[in-house]
This record gives sequence, C-alpha cells and structure tokens, in this order.
Amino acid sequence: MEKRWTGKNVDLDLLREHIEDFFKEKGYTTERIEPAEERTISWAPQHAPKNVKEAMTVKIVGDPNDFLIKFMASELSRRSIWLGMLSKSLGGGYLLLRSLRLRETLEKLEREFWVYIEDKVARMAGSAKTT
Repeated sequence: MEKRWTGKNVDLDLLREHIEDFFKEKGYTTERIEPAEERTISWAPQHAPKNVKEAMTVKIVGDPNDFLIKFMASELSRRSIWLGMLSKSLGGGYLLLRSLRLRETLEKLEREFWVYIEDKVARMAGSAKTT
C-alpha cells in the first residue's frame, strides 16, 4: 500500500529515522538502503532469512513537499498462501495456516504503521530546512 502527502515540508531523513524506530519498537531489525532518489528501510524479524528481509520494505520517494511512502510486505504472504493452497493435498495445510497467520500479522502491523505515520507527518509538518 502507498500514501502520498503534499505541501507538508517534512524532513524526510528524520521521518526515515522514525520509521526505523517504529519497527525496532516492534522487535524487528532494520537496514537502510539509500539510492539517490529514495530512502528505503528493509525490516524483518531478527532471525529471518535474507529473502524475507528483501521482501519487507518501506520506501520514501519524493521531496519534503511532495512525497510518497510505500509499505511492501503483503506480497510475501500472498505467495506463501498460494504455495500452501497448491501443496494442501500433499500435507501443505500447515504451510497454509502459517501463511494465513503471517498475513494477519502483516495486516495488523500495516494498520498500526499507517496510524503512526499519519501522526508523525502531522507533527513534523514544516520540519524540513529550506535552502
């Protein structure tokens, strides 16, 4: 899911730090990935395999007055559910149940994330330094 904000003049580096703090408070590890045009935070449970860490990301794209935040994690659960459904006749019911629980957890986390971000963006309006 993604949301866009315009005209807020938010310090995006500080917002990235708040996003990292959100995930750390929930017990996840975070890692910054910083190409020139966007700020990416990958997050995952502490002992997650590398492919899981790559799939769970938040991206901030844009400038302080017009930016977009993308929360990407549900794709991971969709693939797991699909695999569980395919393998159900071969004993994949456990995998399906586990995937459904993962999806519930990610949906709950995403709802909490957007509430947190809406509050942070509102509080941080006007925080970017003008050059």
